[in-house]
Amino acid sequence: MTTTTKKIVLTDLHKALMHNEDISREEADQMISEFYDRVADGEDPEEILYDEGLEPDYVLDILFYK
Repeated sequence: MTTTTKKIVLTDLHKALMHNEDISREEADQMISEFYDRVADGEDPEEILYDEGLEPDYVLDILFYK
């Protein structure tokens, strides 16, 4: 039996969240996953980032998360 584990890539958005929120890489990854799901549901990624106090520079990190 083979198990597949998703490798977490450390993006600039991960680094910004880890610094701003003082959280682990795994917690940052969970937040980005939630951002991705919200964008998939039709939310504006720039507004999500703005709500988190981040610049829109990180939009691509959300869009290409998965």
